[in-house]
Amino acid sequence: MNPAPGSNEPGSQRQPLAVFAPASIGNVSVGFDALGLALAPIDGTLLGDIVQLLPGSLPDWKLRTIGPFAHKLPKDVEKNIVLQCCRLYQQTLAQRGIAVTAMELVLDKRLPIGSGLGSSASSVVATLEVLNRWHDNALSSRDLFRLMAEVEGGISGAIHLDNIAPCLFGGLRLCPSGNLSEYALPWPARWLAVVCWPGTELNTRDARAVLPAQLPRATAVQHGAQFAQFVYALYTGKTELAAASMVDLIAEPWRRSLLPGFEQARAELRALGALTVGISGSGPTVFALADKPEVAQKLEHWLAQNYQQNDNGLTHICRADLGGARSVSPRH
Repeated sequence: MNPAPGSNEPGSQRQPLAVFAPASIGNVSVGFDALGLALAPIDGTLLGDIVQLLPGSLPDWKLRTIGPFAHKLPKDVEKNIVLQCCRLYQQTLAQRGIAVTAMELVLDKRLPIGSGLGSSASSVVATLEVLNRWHDNALSSRDLFRLMAEVEGGISGAIHLDNIAPCLFGGLRLCPSGNLSEYALPWPARWLAVVCWPGTELNTRDARAVLPAQLPRATAVQHGAQFAQFVYALYTGKTELAAASMVDLIAEPWRRSLLPGFEQARAELRALGALTVGISGSGPTVFALADKPEVAQKLEHWLAQNYQQNDNGLTHICRADLGGARSVSPRH
């Protein structure tokens, strides 16, 4: 079996490599399981996970975890999705006759688990991206995307790309169900997304369990029209219409009962000037859009004071992260 291109041979002087993968809003209200937006806080905070690969050759993969949410990860490191990604990547290249040497990785867990900010997708994307960059992009971007979808699907119970795609490629992504296609959509440059995680967890499987198995025909027709109108409004620059189209008819009516304070938050934030208010992914994070910085600041203040429930929570004013997964300076 041939060594991977750029593999870590004995005596190599290669330096550690680290990749950051941003947080994301799944669904974006109107696009259940099909729309995702990557987030970049305007204060420069790296809101997302970082995975670092350390030079060296080991008998088996080794993982060390750091960061503000490392204590929430499984105690048994073998259950960590980072190691699952490593072994899947190794197996995939082995099927192509390329040997991958086990190494040590460091996961800087900066996203809360069960928050609705694409935490698992961030870890998956950062891990597989750093492995592929280390091995000189042995897998094409499409093949790598396919691996990421496979891992994410194993976590949530089904393959949904609305976190994986924006996390990897950046921006607002349209991800039709049933295949691995994804498309970039324009995001209004003036729009700011204020996100607030209250500091509590909501399991994605539990949030999906409350959804009905079927929708009334009238709801399905209205949802399709709202979704189409949203895409049309983005491409024609009709931002007010785009914001008005961001209505969740599929998940929010059922999930809002799982988010204490959501109804009040929506009413208060709209009164403060929010263009729209919705649930990020499965929740409990919520987001509110604004097209003026002063309005965004008011929304941030209200959420931090009223929706955020403890010091573990976080509130940020964000722009769309257009860069997606990218190399960053290694952490020590």
